[in-house]
Order: sequence, then C-alpha cells, then structure tokens
Amino acid sequence: MISDDVTRALAMGPSRQVTMWNQFFVNGYNFHTQEYGKNKSTMNYGVCVQAADRADYFGILEEVIELVYHGNLGVYKIILFKCNWMDSDKGNMNIHEQYKLVEVNHTKKYPKYDPFVLSYQVSQVYYAPYSSLRRDKVQWWAVFKTKARSEVDAPVDLDVLQEERVDTAAVLCAPDEIPDYDAGDDNNNDEIMEFEAPNEQGEPGEYESSDETGDLTDDDDDDEDDLFDDV
Repeated sequence: MISDDVTRALAMGPSRQVTMWNQFFVNGYNFHTQEYGKNKSTMNYGVCVQAADRADYFGILEEVIELVYHGNLGVYKIILFKCNWMDSDKGNMNIHEQYKLVEVNHTKKYPKYDPFVLSYQVSQVYYAPYSSLRRDKVQWWAVFKTKARSEVDAPVDLDVLQEERVDTAAVLCAPDEIPDYDAGDDNNNDEIMEFEAPNEQGEPGEYESSDETGDLTDDDDDDEDDLFDDV
C-alpha cells in the first residue's frame, strides 16, 4: 500500500536491461570512460568523491550505466558511475603541507567492493605522473582538480552589468514639431539629370535623336554631306 510512485518503483527494482555510455556530461564536467578516453590528449576519466567525513576518494571511471525504474505513473532513470577506487589511507596518499599537493599511489586499490556512485556526486580530476626516474616515484600520481565549465574563477563586478532603465516610450509626432526641421529642405533634391552622348573622340557631346521611323534627322544629313565632301 505504497502511495508514492517513485518509492514503489525503487522497491520493485530496476529493469534488467541497462544502457551504457562512453561519455556523460554532468555538473559542468565532461566525463569519459577509461576505455574511451585513454588514447586522447586530455584525461577525462579521473573521478573524485567526498565522503561524509570530508575525506576525498580518487579513482578511475570505468563504466557509465543508466538504470530504468518502471512505476505505475511513469518511468524513472538514474545514472551510475562504476569506478576503480584507489586506497586513500595515509600510507597510500600524501598531502603536501605547504602546497597542498595531493599524491596517490595508483597501484594500491580500495580494499572493499564499493564501485558504484551516483553521477551528480562526482567531481573531475586528472592525474599527472612524475617525470623523475626514481623508482620510488613511479607508483605515484599527482592529483589536480579541474574546474567545471559552468564556473568562472574570477571576480565579477555586478555594477558594470547594471543599466538604468528608461521608461519613456517612443511616440510619433508631426514634422513641424521636430526641432530644427525645415520643410523647404525636401525640395532641394529635386534635380533633373541630363545625359550627353559621347562623340567620336570619346568626349561628351550633344545628344542627337532620331524620328520614330528610324530615319536620320536633318542634322545627320548634314554630317553625311560633310563626309562625302572630304572624300
């Protein structure tokens, strides 16, 4: 006699069929599984979870699993991260007193079987190996926490983003109500452009027209007579 549909769906258990993803975006982080991102230039499969005692646990993201719960009123989905956790005991994790640099021994694994966490509980980290050739540093990785894409680690001046609001609305008015408006200015642009046809030398000359039948005008006859006189 459970009235809450979500509680009833959780009590019935998830579906046996699950969906698995190679990458997942949550909390401003773009996570990749180790198999999907191991050959990429960036490391997106480092994960970190903070326990109730404020202790950080570091691991490698292996699988992204989507579980589906069927209720009477709807279908509910949840995303789980399956991770391979490293041992966070004092002998396997060091924190520099001055620089707060975290080092983990990636060869030492968490002794208990507790690989699954909810996706929204995880933050992203990346691991950097030491470039030293000393054998005592081969098993150690330096841990760096990444910033979420939705966060900007910079001061924001809110006063710059504020603008004064103008409540005066734009209205239409007559032309004579506009300051420095002269109605006579509208007639200054009424000019007629006259074109002249170029002469034989390419210079502008007088424009000559023909009648409707296509015959030459009297001026054209005079020019033709002058041409024969020259010959």
